[in-house]
Amino acid sequence: MDWLKKVENSKSIAVWGFGILFGIILPLFSDKFRLIHRVWMVGFFLFLVNMLFGIWLGQYIKKNGLKWWNLLVFPVLYLFVSYVFMPRYTVYFALFYLGVTYLAWSISSQGQPK
Repeated sequence: MDWLKKVENSKSIAVWGFGILFGIILPLFSDKFRLIHRVWMVGFFLFLVNMLFGIWLGQYIKKNGLKWWNLLVFPVLYLFVSYVFMPRYTVYFALFYLGVTYLAWSISSQGQPK
């Protein structure tokens, strides 16, 4: 059963890795890179890309049977970065990402037998 723990840990590492990419690197890149207009940052990166990632993440966590607290990784990382480095109105996207990720997680569980 040791191999089972390694598989679960590698899947959790994927959640953390993608959470860092989409929760820290992408928002900082879109905010600090001056060639991207603020409207594109909010509309494309913060709304569309991260929303699609939240949907994928919720389904990934459910499909791989990871613990529920993995749902918090991406929104909490984003919350920290948006609070410290970005305009204050972007903080509310963290709640939006948590809702989208939870919704994708809970919807994907409805089709699976218990």
